[in-house]
Amino acid sequence: MTISITNEFYELMSKVNFNVYGILDAQNQIHTLGTDSKIIGRIFEMFTQPVLLKIAEKHNYILETPESQTLYPDFIMMKDKTSKDKIAIDVKTTYIDNDNSKIKFTLGSFGSYMRNNTKNIAYEYTDFSKHYVIGFIYKRNGSAQESYQYDYKFKDMVVFPYYDVEYFIQEKYKIAGDKPGSGNTENIGSFPTNNFADLKNGNGPFSILGQDIF
Repeated sequence: MTISITNEFYELMSKVNFNVYGILDAQNQIHTLGTDSKIIGRIFEMFTQPVLLKIAEKHNYILETPESQTLYPDFIMMKDKTSKDKIAIDVKTTYIDNDNSKIKFTLGSFGSYMRNNTKNIAYEYTDFSKHYVIGFIYKRNGSAQESYQYDYKFKDMVVFPYYDVEYFIQEKYKIAGDKPGSGNTENIGSFPTNNFADLKNGNGPFSILGQDIF
């Protein structure tokens, strides 16, 4: 039986402070980050991993990351490597300009492991019984310094690169839409909404139609 991680995730993540100054080097110099979305996305992954590790340890599960960054998923939670009840967890981030902006995520390929059981995935697709997405939504801070350098004692001069962070955890099929995520790609797109609660509650079309239809 697969464990449910949702409630524990929210409880632990609520204690996380997302403010970051930058990268601290060996000479106690802070290098600021700017608003590059790839860097910010990696930061949210780094905040997420310790939370998932605590959940895994509580249930005597293993938390594993694939050897290659090109493989799905970002994190795997499992009893052991032979388990057929593995939990796939992907971390996705996106930013919005204001509270009325459309929220968009790309949720991975529908042309690889979903069609071919072993393509671009750690283990086999049929080894996983749950597929979760942890989504982070934020607003970019246009005043954030990019590639500035500060002595650590002046850290309070650093402008944080983002604000108004919101997050959710939901099964992938419940937030997926029925259109590709971008252009002519084979990426799954999230269903269109400007309401964060729709994503947190998993109000996508397949939440009614079911995972098999997805």
